[in-house]
Amino acid sequence: MVEADHRQSGRCNASQPPTYSPALGQPVSAPILRGILVLHGFAFMRPTCLVGALVFSLALLAPNASMARPPIANDKTTLLRNGTVWTATGVVLHQTDILWRDGRIAAMGKNLLGRPDTHTIDVKGKIVTPGLVDMHSHLGVYAAPFAKAKQDGNEMTMPTTPFVRAIDAFDPEDLAIARAVEGGVTTALILPGSGNVMGGQALYVKLFGKTVAEMQVSNPPRAMKWAMGENPKRVYGERTMMPSARLGHAWVMRQKLFDAREVRDLQDRWDRDSKSDAKAPPRPFRPDLEPLVALLRGEVLLQVHCYEVHDIETLLRVAEEFNFKVAAIHHALEAWKVPKLLKEHAVAVATFADLWGFKMEAYDASAFSPKLLHEAGVRLALKTDHPVLDAKWFAFEAAKAHHYGLPEQAALQAVTRNPALAIGLGNRIGTLEVGRDADVLVWPQSPFVIGAQPERVFIDGVQVVGDGVNAQAAWSVDARGNAGVCGCGH
Repeated sequence: MVEADHRQSGRCNASQPPTYSPALGQPVSAPILRGILVLHGFAFMRPTCLVGALVFSLALLAPNASMARPPIANDKTTLLRNGTVWTATGVVLHQTDILWRDGRIAAMGKNLLGRPDTHTIDVKGKIVTPGLVDMHSHLGVYAAPFAKAKQDGNEMTMPTTPFVRAIDAFDPEDLAIARAVEGGVTTALILPGSGNVMGGQALYVKLFGKTVAEMQVSNPPRAMKWAMGENPKRVYGERTMMPSARLGHAWVMRQKLFDAREVRDLQDRWDRDSKSDAKAPPRPFRPDLEPLVALLRGEVLLQVHCYEVHDIETLLRVAEEFNFKVAAIHHALEAWKVPKLLKEHAVAVATFADLWGFKMEAYDASAFSPKLLHEAGVRLALKTDHPVLDAKWFAFEAAKAHHYGLPEQAALQAVTRNPALAIGLGNRIGTLEVGRDADVLVWPQSPFVIGAQPERVFIDGVQVVGDGVNAQAAWSVDARGNAGVCGCGH
């Protein structure tokens, strides 16, 4: 969702610390003031001077007094006792224990026995859930404090850039990562922005580590971001380039897919006729088209920014023409109108609970959309589009959807199981089951109470929030042992 509307005038005043606008998450309906950054129609204060950026950064750190504590060592075996376990499979288990070792859940049940060195925590009267999975985030590529120097999510020099990768822009020192963890987000799909027709390749991260290599999920699926609708046609239309209208947008997609299909067919012919011929020329390869060739081969999960019904139809029409799958449409504020179409194509929907009206294609939304999509059998996920919505309050999206009629456990699944499935990690995260990663949250009350935050957060079995441990601490790979966040486990 974050894209190319970067209107600003003047410089910031260092005597007035830059911060989020009080209107964060509200449509911009007034003249753009000095120092304001507009991202997709939402207002942020932009710290364009170094002093202002530093003050903003310190302000993010100030509220938490425990952040200076070093990370705890990774207990190889941890046992939570007597919790009310919301498994995100649709089942709630009462007075249940969860045992994990080496970063994975090893047992669930009553009166489990641990080894003498097992770290045991009594969570009686508390709710235990899987870690939250945010399948649409710009953490690290639009990093706090949102200065222009930190805006790396859109390569808007040409409308199709499927070859660029979010991993190459991701800043693991984004201060907002710690806030997201404190809100219970344990895994995020980091997407390029939506300024381009084909924006680039996504990055899968567990929100624990000091470097990109430490945070990257090992052996992840491949995912790619595209965008339909207003954003690309505005970005390039203002430059009198194609696409300036949806007509051109569809052609730009088809043109690149024609090229990719030609390369794929040449490769298939080479594999059939020339693979064993030592004198044959090298196998055809185009690095700029390789991600699209992989998409046509069914090797990439396509995530598409797409709001309106006619854009949904165009996307699926092109997908049928070139025989590829769309994993999910994102934002999708008109998806509630065409649930049958989405179900027929097995397309998941990653949407907002009640955010709408911030531009033309976001007008015809419904706060009942999550409920309606769930009832229609469409795989429903919620997401933050951070920094559009602060990832720290991701659980509040589920709470709002529940308020508008989405059943409680379906609301939980919308921020855990369903996004995990939609990004290809459903066999590892998103539910509390034996064999899953030990990404676990302990809540003092329902996660759907306004302002709820988990009191304990575990990522791959390591406690990163709770007991004085803070997500902003200086983590090290040694602290996590063999938890398996990076290439050492899964």
